[in-house]
Amino acid sequence: MKQRHKITGTLLTMLLLLYNITTVWGGSPEGRLDGIHGDAIYGWAWDGITPDTPVDVRIVVKKQATSDIVQDSTVTASQYREDLLTSSKGNGKHAFVVEIDWSKLENCAYTVEAFVGEYPLINPLQYQDGQISPVSQTGSLRSLGIFRTTAYCPCYLCSEGWGRRTSTGAMAVSQHTIAVDPRVIPYGSKVLIDGVLYTAEDCGGGVKGNHIDIFFNTHGETRRHGTRNTEVFLVK
Repeated sequence: MKQRHKITGTLLTMLLLLYNITTVWGGSPEGRLDGIHGDAIYGWAWDGITPDTPVDVRIVVKKQATSDIVQDSTVTASQYREDLLTSSKGNGKHAFVVEIDWSKLENCAYTVEAFVGEYPLINPLQYQDGQISPVSQTGSLRSLGIFRTTAYCPCYLCSEGWGRRTSTGAMAVSQHTIAVDPRVIPYGSKVLIDGVLYTAEDCGGGVKGNHIDIFFNTHGETRRHGTRNTEVFLVK
């Protein structure tokens, strides 16, 4: 019986090691909306696990006041850009352009967002009457002060077996989910950290006071982030 438990334990250890190796060295979908020029929305996206394979990007345009979707398009990010190649984004063929006829839409503020599967790309944009700005600047910002930021991922070491499940029931998403002390930052709050807009969806036993744990897809990304001190802004 002890021998059976020993064998089972060894197999589980090997599986966890393989999983952690995958999360350390594997990539994850990433990208951004670079801007809007005339009737074209453009940006880039790729997946580090399959760096030379183009990914599909979903572009959602919504009325900012009502969140009504006015355009929902999917495009393959396969156009070549030299800047992507020089920044080690696969073979550089990861750019995309989506056409939109603003003249047929009501003259009001719109939010433009992009997703690769369930992963939102950073830098959602606001568009109104030819003017473009980051969504994070559409609301007022209030400084919460300097916070210590750390990082975690779905691996067993970081999540203690919880994976992507958060304390609020949401599934953690990179460039979106943060763990907070809810006595300091209430759940559901939108905060801006180093130019990225996050949502407070999780907590952790070691996250107390002015401390934020930022969710990443891989353990390698958590190591690269390490521990930093940065100013955090509440988006109203």
